[in-house]
Amino acid sequence: MAAILFVGCPSTSTEPEVTDADSDGSPAEEDCDDYDANTYPGAPEICDRLDNDCDNVVPDDEYDLDLDGLAPCDGDCNDGDASVYEGAPELCDGADQDCDGLVPPDELDADGDGYTGCDGDCDDEDAAINPDAEEVCDGVDNNCDEFIPTSESDSDADGLATCEGDCDDGNDTIYPDAEEVCDGLDNNCDGSVPIDEIDSDGDGGTVCGGDCDDFDPAVFPGAEEACDGLDNDRDGIVPPLEVDLDGDGLSTCVGDCDDGDSAAFPGAPEVCDGADNDCDGVVPADEIDSDGDTFSLCAGDCDDLVANTFPGAAEACDAVDNDCDGVVPTDELDVDADGISACAGDCDDASGDTYPGAPELCDGADNDCDTVTPADEADADSDGQRVCGGDCDDAAPLVYAGAPEACDGIDNDCDGVVPAVELDGDTDGFSACEGDCDDVAADVYPNRQGAPAEAPWRLG
Repeated sequence: MAAILFVGCPSTSTEPEVTDADSDGSPAEEDCDDYDANTYPGAPEICDRLDNDCDNVVPDDEYDLDLDGLAPCDGDCNDGDASVYEGAPELCDGADQDCDGLVPPDELDADGDGYTGCDGDCDDEDAAINPDAEEVCDGVDNNCDEFIPTSESDSDADGLATCEGDCDDGNDTIYPDAEEVCDGLDNNCDGSVPIDEIDSDGDGGTVCGGDCDDFDPAVFPGAEEACDGLDNDRDGIVPPLEVDLDGDGLSTCVGDCDDGDSAAFPGAPEVCDGADNDCDGVVPADEIDSDGDTFSLCAGDCDDLVANTFPGAAEACDAVDNDCDGVVPTDELDVDADGISACAGDCDDASGDTYPGAPELCDGADNDCDTVTPADEADADSDGQRVCGGDCDDAAPLVYAGAPEACDGIDNDCDGVVPAVELDGDTDGFSACEGDCDDVAADVYPNRQGAPAEAPWRLG
């Protein structure tokens, strides 16, 4: 069947194509920004610094005139002041910096004295109190320096402060109009002390206090004795403490600590007698017998902490100068530093190997100081070697450790073995070292002409 092809006819419409790129419902030719869906004729303004409604005008409240980062539509309540915007810190200037609709209470001058709390007014309800106020005698910090002047305090609680005329705020008996009380003070603060309260002769008594003659300091009943050897109180007696009983020029009341000893008085020289001669309250340390041995340092005790050390003491074999003659006896010295001195039993204090209990060293000496040299340390045959040193026969001078073998049938070198060449294996009277050329055959030996002959060393 034949196919039928339908071909459409080209459009003949002349209407223009409508474009709305941002799909805000406003065609491009009417939309002043067809790439922003928030911008079209009649759109609401949205505080974005743009002409959203396409009226060719950006609203004034969208401009940030003070360049603080916020416009009025953002919450800036004063766009002419860069310090004012929503969330700004308060600056103590009486303005609402943070745009919360409130001026902080401490920025208000409630008492009208020209200062607010944040300016330093410490009491904004009293116009007499501010940083520039003058202090007045009211016990209050008028100038807000956190300090009430001392002159405004009533330290003695007598009802008046210094600034109110109290001439001694440390004494509650002294204040204006107080009653005078015979104490030598100006109790009523009139600037003068009554004459009967003044001690004119300096004897410690006043007329109001009973001094019947205030012009003679030495004459008044009951006067205190003055340590001058006189009868100051006029009772007919010079006190014993004012009398110099020992004739050293000083009495007890002037410091003589023993008025029965003319060698004791202030400033006297110390004389090594265990007494406080100079009356300073201290017996010199070198006069004290600290160890109870009847001698002090000044008396020659060379160690006053050890009772067996003093002049003339017996030496005690302790390496100490017990008799204080300046010398430690030689037999108390451990010359060889072995821990024991001669007086303690070291029988040879020049040898560090010799002392009581020392181990014996095979040196022919009495190392342990028991007065006995061990038998095995003797060299009886004078061959230079002891039994303890390896000499296996201390009666034979040719026998000792390391000696040369002598073809004598003896263990000369003390190695526990007689050399084979010294043995007479065939008992013919000769060993190999003596010339037996066959020590297995008894009939073979040197010089054989008849009966065997003994080797010379075998003949006793």
